[in-house]
Amino acid sequence: MEDSKLLRLLHKDPSAGMEQLMNQYAGLVYAVVKGKYTGSCYVSTDFEDCVADVFSEFYTELAKYDPKISSIKSYLCVLARYHAIDVARKRVRQRGDFSLDDEDSLLQIADNFTIEGDIAEDEIRHEVLSAVKELGEPDSSIIIRKYYFGESSKDIADALKLTVSNVDTRTHRALNKLRKLFGGKEV
Repeated sequence: MEDSKLLRLLHKDPSAGMEQLMNQYAGLVYAVVKGKYTGSCYVSTDFEDCVADVFSEFYTELAKYDPKISSIKSYLCVLARYHAIDVARKRVRQRGDFSLDDEDSLLQIADNFTIEGDIAEDEIRHEVLSAVKELGEPDSSIIIRKYYFGESSKDIADALKLTVSNVDTRTHRALNKLRKLFGGKEV
């Protein structure tokens, strides 16, 4: 269902609108949430609770949503990402008291977490984002919309006033430029 129709349904019949919204985007939101959780300290109820919180916040903050700024799909992905990060931070805090001087208690916080790894990951993200920005417009917008916000080629084409085939071609070429820049082979 298109965003405009879904918004009308949410305002006219909130119950049916939320049901449609969840049917349409629950899998995507779940995937975004699950992708942000790492380690073995999470259970499926953590994912489900976070997904429910995302849809709940979307509905309660519906008046703040501006369809001119982003699609519902993009907006939900951003909400999911932030909720997942918040839950992960709370989990780390709930693990109990620890001393920064005691290496054993630091290791118990998370087996997979290292400051060096976190810093390296941030540096890689920064490097990739810089490379994407250097692609220029509209290629950088296409890549960000497609791979960060998860928008479809059709949605991107509509937003940027391009054809779907143009978006797909530009995506392919931009990804090849990025692969070459980072030492990969062109496809």
